[in-house]
Amino acid sequence: MQTSSTAPETPFGLCRLIGQIRGEIVLGIEQALTDAGVGLNFSQFLALKRLGENGPMAPGELARSLNYNPGALTRLLDKLEHLGYLQRVPDPNDRRALRLELTAAGSEIRKRMLACSDAAAERAFTDVSDAEQRALHHLLTRVLEHLHAERDCRAGS
Repeated sequence: MQTSSTAPETPFGLCRLIGQIRGEIVLGIEQALTDAGVGLNFSQFLALKRLGENGPMAPGELARSLNYNPGALTRLLDKLEHLGYLQRVPDPNDRRALRLELTAAGSEIRKRMLACSDAAAERAFTDVSDAEQRALHHLLTRVLEHLHAERDCRAGS
């Protein structure tokens, strides 16, 4: 079903389709979180997921890794800290700085959230074969690598 007037054969049409798919997957994950009784949104999920993957990090590092506005991230972190899912601790290398780390409750809720996101992703790809998923993964990886190379080239100029 085509929901926009942009032809899917154009690069912009493909970008728009990818954006629409992302939006639907985010909604699916948020619905799965709600159904599981997890009162957090997708951005909060991503912050906890990233901290679980990378371990303690500075707030600025987390903001960059999520491509998130630092001011908005502060509000998000305040909520997660208030809920007991993360804590701000002194940076062992710079006593003026703080690092973010998951609490035991944060690690536990992260596991529940990952199960929700995995289930939502499985539902999204129900009608796509394993071979098609591998082909799509390969194509999207090539696009992403090209975009990263372009960005790195511009940064080096």
